[in-house]
This record gives sequence, C-alpha cells and structure tokens, in this order.
Amino acid sequence: MNKKGSVLVVDDEVSICEGCKKILLKEGLYVDTAKDGLEAKEKIRREKFDLVLVDLKLPQLSGEDLLHWLHSSNPDIVPVVITGYPSFDGAVTAVKEGAYDYIPKPFTSGELRRVVRRGLERKWLIQEMRRLREEQEKNLKLLSQERTKLKSVINSMTDGVLVVNRLGELVLYNCAARQILNLEERCLNRPLKEAVGNDLLIGMINSLLAKQKKMTLSQEMDIDDKNYLVNVAAVVDDGKLIGAVASLKDITRLRRFSETKLAFLSMVSHEIRSPLGVIEGYLDLILKGIVKDEQQIKDMMKKAKERAQTLRQLVDDLLSLARMESERVKKELVPLDLRKIISEMVDLYQDKAEEKNIKININLEKIPAILMDRNDFILVFTNLLDNAIKYNVKGGSVNIYIKKEGPDLCLRVEDTGIGIPPESRERIFDEFYRVKNEKTRRIPGTGLGLSIVQRIVKAYQGRIKVDSSEGRGSVFSVYLPLENFAVEV
Repeated sequence: MNKKGSVLVVDDEVSICEGCKKILLKEGLYVDTAKDGLEAKEKIRREKFDLVLVDLKLPQLSGEDLLHWLHSSNPDIVPVVITGYPSFDGAVTAVKEGAYDYIPKPFTSGELRRVVRRGLERKWLIQEMRRLREEQEKNLKLLSQERTKLKSVINSMTDGVLVVNRLGELVLYNCAARQILNLEERCLNRPLKEAVGNDLLIGMINSLLAKQKKMTLSQEMDIDDKNYLVNVAAVVDDGKLIGAVASLKDITRLRRFSETKLAFLSMVSHEIRSPLGVIEGYLDLILKGIVKDEQQIKDMMKKAKERAQTLRQLVDDLLSLARMESERVKKELVPLDLRKIISEMVDLYQDKAEEKNIKININLEKIPAILMDRNDFILVFTNLLDNAIKYNVKGGSVNIYIKKEGPDLCLRVEDTGIGIPPESRERIFDEFYRVKNEKTRRIPGTGLGLSIVQRIVKAYQGRIKVDSSEGRGSVFSVYLPLENFAVEV
C-alpha cells in the first residue's frame, strides 16, 4: 500500500469520484472509488484504507449507515463527509456521529487536498500516539534495571507522567508532571494523598490498584484552568500487579477547538437556513400566484435579493477566515498608495451611503507608501467602512482619516451611528459575535468582519482601538508601525 496514504472515494456521481481520484493521485496517494455503500464495504474488507470520502446520499446503503459501520468495525479509518448545501443538517449529524470533517459540494482541488491532508495527519498522529504508548509500557517493564535511563526519557516528554508502586506510593515523575500538579521536591516514596493533592487523580489510581488486574482508566479533568486527558494503566510483571502509571495530556486547545467547531456548525446552520427559508417563502408566494400585485412582487424580490447578499457575505467572510487559517497562504507585499485605495473604495460604497442619506467625508494626509498585501488592506478598510454605514442613522455621516501619529500610521473611521453597548465592547472582535438589541435586529451581518480586521492588523504587528458611546457613534482606529512597513517609491 502507498506509504503516503490510501483513500477510498464513495460517491454515486462518477464525475466526483474521477475528479477526486485525479487530484489525489497527484498528491502521491493510492486512490480507489466506489459508487455505493455496499461496494465501499466490500473494498474496505479487502483492502486497507487510511481515509474514506463518503457522500451522504448513496444508493443501497446510505452514507450515514456506512459511517456507523466504519465507526464500529474500522475505527482506525478517518471518515470525511462529502455533502451539498441541501443536506447540511445531515452533514452536521454525520460530524456529531463520528465523521472527522466534511467538505461541501462544489469544492476546489485545494479544498479537497487540505481536508484529506488534515485527515491523514490525524491518522498518523493516532498511530504515533499508539506507538508511543506501547513503547512506554515496554519501558516500564524494565523500570528496575533502567530507572535512570527511563527517567531521562520521560523527562523529555511534554505529557505529565507519574508512576506509583502497588502500595500507592509515588516512585517516579517527570518535569511536566511536577509543573502540572505543583509537586514538591521531596514527594518521592510518599503516599499519593500527601504527594499529589488532587483527589480526582488519586481516586483513579487507587481504584485501579484496588482491582488488582491489568486495565486502563481514562478521564478528562480540569487542573488550574486547563483541560487534561488522564490515562491510568496497570503495570504488571509476571502476571502480578506491581504498580500503575498515569499520564496527563494537555487537551485545552483540542477542547476549545471542539467547542468552537460545534459553535461554528450551529452558527452556520442557522445563518444559512434562516435567509434560505425567507427566500424560499417569497418565491413560493410568487410561483403559486398567491401574490399578483407587481409592486408586492417587486418588494418581495428585493427582500429575497437582500437575503441572498447576506448569504454571499457569509461565504466571503468564511473564505477570508479560512485563508487566514491556512499556513500556506502567500501574501504579496507591494508598496501601496493607501489614499488612492481609500478613494476607490469610498466611490464603491457611495450608493449604499446615499440610500440612508449618509455623507462620507475624507481627510487624507500625505503619507509614505506602505508595504502591504493589497487585499489585506481592502478587507480592513471595507469592513470598517461597511459597518460605519450599516450601523449609522439616516442623515448621519462617516469621517475617514489617515495620518501619522507618532511612530504609527493611523487609519480612523468615525460614524454618527447607534454606538456599541459597554457590555459588548470587549466581545465585538470575537468570531460570530454580534450585538443583539432592538436597534441591530434588522441589520444584516455575519459577526466575522471585525474578527477578520483584528487578525489582519495583528499580522502586521499593528493594533486596533475602539471608542464608542450608545446613541453617539463609534470610532475605530487602526495603527500600523511605520518603521516596519513604510517604503520609498
């Protein structure tokens, strides 16, 4: 089998199977295809696959049933769901039932490669963790003969490791365990209750020692605001229990990622279904002839278009966020005339401002050219300008300044809008967060714009400041260090 990995593509659309196969073969992977769930099961029984791409809508055996079978009979295979927008709820369910990831149709070759690459990396990580665990158990059998060597090995591990004898006394620990549990220097050969001081961990170890047989216990626990996966395994020699080893793995980032992923799925599901439901409702009324008045039809089509624009903005923001998360994104740093770009962007937003009778004032000082990616600056400025218009009042104004302030270049966007409540000012840069009150209820948005702005500004070693008062407007100031980015042209 291919050392780089093997992939099975399961889809009843021949074009999808062949397209995926062609793309993944170029990555050096072994690729096979199946047109339905039953054929996929037969191939998985005959061959060893690392990753399976599964369409949810399959003949004879559904994708969800195939996922359930994989989870119970082939847990080492990494499943990835191929789905279309109409089956989004099914994709969410599949992810919750064990699918590692999903990729919506239509997808690009780059998106496919990234998802497959992440899935295979997860497979290799699981195998490596299993190998390390087996190696650790082997080393423990030689504890009495090679204690010095073993201590050197476990001290190089980032996971915390504790070893206790059959009497429940601490006989070995590594540096990571000492830091995690705040162990004292003179805690060796003392009972766990005196040495460790963590009741949950002590309970797990004592419970295992009391059973007097080879087994492993696992539990997640919180220690000093961090999440750890704790595994306690029996140490057996010649069939006799001689002690136990406990490992503490920091899974704080993994837990937060999992929570963020669930929040993301929930948010996207709601943000997509809500406007789609409205669009579908308007179209049904028109197509069924319930509404015949031309003006009413025109109003409904206008509202449907506004909802479609909200969906497009969500997709654009998610793509921008995904590009920032990718480690392989290349930025094209070129000298930019920011005054020219600002003027161009303001012209594009004039129509939107005129709909609310908002006047845009520009005050741009002469500044040096800035070495920056053009798309990055446009994203920063247009997000701030768009918010200044959306959250403004009718007949209000937007003031745009660009000037030098000390060692920094300052881009400032002021509006005379509704302002930001005090309790929301600390959260407006969080992903998917939106101020929710009566004034913002009808204002469309994704909750990603300011998060994208902050990410870009930080990438250029800059900072962003917000001043706002309810009912009096908001001021967003972006500062970029001139010493790093100013250039002569």
